[in-house]
Amino acid sequence: MKQNGGIILIGYLDGQVQWYKGNTVIVNINGIGYYVEVTDAAIIPEVGKGIKLYIYTYVREDALSLYGFKEIEERELFTTLLTVSGIGPKAALNILATLSYDSFINSILTENLAVLKQVSGIGPKTARRLILELQGKVGELANNLSQGIIKSSDDEEIYLALQGLGYSPQEIKQSLSGMEFAENTTIEEKIKKALTRLGKER
Repeated sequence: MKQNGGIILIGYLDGQVQWYKGNTVIVNINGIGYYVEVTDAAIIPEVGKGIKLYIYTYVREDALSLYGFKEIEERELFTTLLTVSGIGPKAALNILATLSYDSFINSILTENLAVLKQVSGIGPKTARRLILELQGKVGELANNLSQGIIKSSDDEEIYLALQGLGYSPQEIKQSLSGMEFAENTTIEEKIKKALTRLGKER
């Protein structure tokens, strides 16, 4: 947590589900309940179960709201969406609830208005504004994600091979996360293992 003008900004919560309804959940941490809105009710477990969320703290003169995300990349994209003129937290949350992280970034980079207009409340004018204001910014997000994956020359070869097969940076990151290889494992064997894991996740 950090302070902004005397207000504590929360970046992450790790607690238990006290109550939930729709896309809203109360996270209980040491007897204090944090009221959080999330993109998808499916990420909320049963009452009493543990929940971990990356948090964006939205501060206004008359309100302080918490928005929760399962992955930190989603929170970063949410933050980026708020830089677009006319896009507030509700609209940004609606975009992330409708489109996956990868689908949204690809729609911006390829200027795909049809995909963006799938989001309720997003018409042609707003879709064009999103593309105009975000093209450079989402490209940077995609680059940052790939940099988090590549830690060696082998990782770079695996990343490029999987990307060439049509997998997104986020899918590749999830596939390689926690994967261990024997010292004498070849690049081909590593790619094959990653593909097997990706096939199970899709």
